[in-house]
Amino acid sequence: MADTRVVDTNVLIVASAADAGSHFAPDATPVQEAEYRQQVLDWLLAFEQDSARLVVLDWAWLICDEYSHKLTGQDYGWLAIMAKLDRNEVAWIALEVDADGNALLPASLSSTVHDLADRKMVAAALAAKAAGHACKVVNACDTDWLDWEEALGAAHIETEHLLEQQWLRPKWRGMRQHERAT
Repeated sequence: MADTRVVDTNVLIVASAADAGSHFAPDATPVQEAEYRQQVLDWLLAFEQDSARLVVLDWAWLICDEYSHKLTGQDYGWLAIMAKLDRNEVAWIALEVDADGNALLPASLSSTVHDLADRKMVAAALAAKAAGHACKVVNACDTDWLDWEEALGAAHIETEHLLEQQWLRPKWRGMRQHERAT
């Protein structure tokens, strides 16, 4: 079974910001530390170059539409996904959507995953798993994924946080402390 990933758009943005050839500005991401942006770029480079690892994309192109709204054709994140596509290193899935084009989730997740863009990522992971793929969602800097951790775990969705201990969890804990203080 192939190593399969749903790649959140933030991974592509942070990796692109670290790539010297990209037009994406390094300060355009919440990850201000160059070494952490480089860590995300290194993960994406390894993922893109490993033919045994598949990216999850949907037949309706909703995930790629999400990517193209945030990235240009010159950004490394987009180029990495297109390289996977060109080499057919893709686990293709279908997404069910509502009348507004938003991905549908089971009730146990729809009340938790409030970000409409991330719903398609969760739905893609569920569809990939249903198709028999060992699949994880990859996240670099979005703290919402930590907020949803319990509900995602109950649905057997794993999230691979690229900057978990050194950046993401400390940021998330700080946000929670600030919320409790106000």
